Amino acid sequence: MRSHGVPKFPDPDGSGVLPKENVQSLGVSNFVYQAAESACQHLLPGGGTALNDASATQCLSTGDCAPALRQKLMNGMLQFSKCMRSHGVPNFPDPTINSQGQPGINLVAVPGTNWSSSRIDDKLHECGQLLPDVRVGLGRP
Repeated sequence: MRSHGVPKFPDPDGSGVLPKENVQSLGVSNFVYQAAESACQHLLPGGGTALNDASATQCLSTGDCAPALRQKLMNGMLQFSKCMRSHGVPNFPDPTINSQGQPGINLVAVPGTNWSSSRIDDKLHECGQLLPDVRVGLGRP
């Protein structure tokens, strides 16, 4: 990214996850950022399958999704759920699609889980890289 016109692009953190940055904080235009992202996307894990933030965020917040995007989001969330279960959160649910068409993981009905524990924070961090690459948080009850 830096060699393609985004000199302030950050290095991944210690676990290999890229920090979420907005274009303004990187000091470049949307055009420059998108051109660099397009040129470098093949270098991402999974061959550059990162999702477009705007369309993915719209899908998650409103349910207005293209079928392929909804499926990509669901696949990422399913891998995340499997990871959480394999890392010691046995009741962690699979993702679902609600009546408005929004994909998500319903954590409200998960019995016996202390969502404020540091153990859960550790597991969320370990598995979080499997979530689709969008700027939305995982809500807790």
